[in-house]
Amino acid sequence: MINRIFLMGILLVCFATTTIAQNYTEANLMIDYEDVDSDGVLTATTEEMLQTLLENVTKEGAIVQIELTAHAANRTIGESRLEPFALFFNKQKIKAEKVKLVTQVDDNNQVHIQILVEPTSEALTTVEQTIEPLKGKVYCTGKSKKAEVFVIPSHSNIDIKGKEGTEVLINRHDLMYEDGQAVQEPIRVELKEFYKTEDILRAELHTMEGDQVLETGGMLNLKITANEKPLELKRGKSAKIKMPAQTAKNKEGMNLYFGKRMPNGAVDWRLEERPTPIANPTVSNSRGNTEESVAFNPSSYIQLKKTSIIDSITSKLKVHVKAKHAISNNYPNYSREKVVHSHEEEYFDLELPYLNPDIVDGIWLNADYPIRDPFAPKPVDIMVQIESVPHQGRNIDGEWMSYKPTVALMLKNQAVFLRGNMELDNPVRKQQKIKFSDVPKNEEVILVAFLDTGKELLFASYELTATKDIEIPPLHLKSMSKIDFDDAMASIAN
Repeated sequence: MINRIFLMGILLVCFATTTIAQNYTEANLMIDYEDVDSDGVLTATTEEMLQTLLENVTKEGAIVQIELTAHAANRTIGESRLEPFALFFNKQKIKAEKVKLVTQVDDNNQVHIQILVEPTSEALTTVEQTIEPLKGKVYCTGKSKKAEVFVIPSHSNIDIKGKEGTEVLINRHDLMYEDGQAVQEPIRVELKEFYKTEDILRAELHTMEGDQVLETGGMLNLKITANEKPLELKRGKSAKIKMPAQTAKNKEGMNLYFGKRMPNGAVDWRLEERPTPIANPTVSNSRGNTEESVAFNPSSYIQLKKTSIIDSITSKLKVHVKAKHAISNNYPNYSREKVVHSHEEEYFDLELPYLNPDIVDGIWLNADYPIRDPFAPKPVDIMVQIESVPHQGRNIDGEWMSYKPTVALMLKNQAVFLRGNMELDNPVRKQQKIKFSDVPKNEEVILVAFLDTGKELLFASYELTATKDIEIPPLHLKSMSKIDFDDAMASIAN
């Protein structure tokens, strides 16, 4: 996925009035990024500015070269920032050899666009050619959500809380570099939380362990580095993570699943169980007593626990009732008493046994429950055809290329999200067919398809009860405003 651009101020376009050595006219555009790298696409405002820039320079003559220079903290970030610009110029039918991509490691957080124009009357070439993709870039599930970044000072432990309630606690001395060296430098923690249905759909996440259907209680993406190098836990050490359970439809029986990246970019899940089961733990309740963890599983790294949340503290006037002292003439004694107003919440207490340093985009965690009912009826297959899929352009062979909309199937009454397989892709007819296998029978399901082209938002959905193998009526993608799109996604989430 590619990175969203945040305009930090006024975009300045400067057209040089003098010619350079090759008698070219030079146009420059500088776009600032926010400091933290995030996910998304070019904004409509940015595309409009780039389009205006192209329209102006082509009036001066023919484009000789477009040089895109990304200034970033490292080359990986720089390359990812260049990718949306390269795609934009590709759509504008600029020849691949005319676009030069450059990364420069510094802290300027900018992209500099420099266009050289030959002052002739020739029009901009319209030869369609695909710009070569940036090397090493693969589609990556979950990139739709911006990571929350925490910087832990030297000699401090990791003790953070995400915006949606996730808590991560790790002792610094329990971490090390891959070569076993101790971590003395500041630690960078990047956290993405996926508890809401809308976030899970947008991130194209699914709840499957191979062909086994899972129900999720929440997913996390956690990346812990120092000096841009991944860190791992020492043998026998663990990280403590608390995941809020209030959004989970089913809170009991959850287990820890680690995400495994598949060749197509999707995340598949695999169960992680304790090699040696532990004794039954206890947890203090709000009354100071102890009680067993809910639905305790001695082999699981996740326990469902309760905690008392303080909502407010008020002061109450307390009067010691007694008569006025006849001799001293003193009035009754008064005192103030604090009253604590609180409520109980359940949370998933997770013990993370290791960090995998080989996962470049961080470690994927899932609180999941396997749906294994031996008496359940045989699952069914559902085929869906997506219509009105817009063209992305032509490839170098002149064949039409179409966008790939996100298509997901979710259960209405359970937090289950299934992954489909592409059966047919017909760019000429703007059609795609997706097959969802092993859908739990007699369940109410929602099919949703959506696409953000950068210029428009497209959406379609369909509800049914999975009673048999079926091919449902085609889903026609329809353009809608961002407000309507957000409302449609929120409606599905509810």
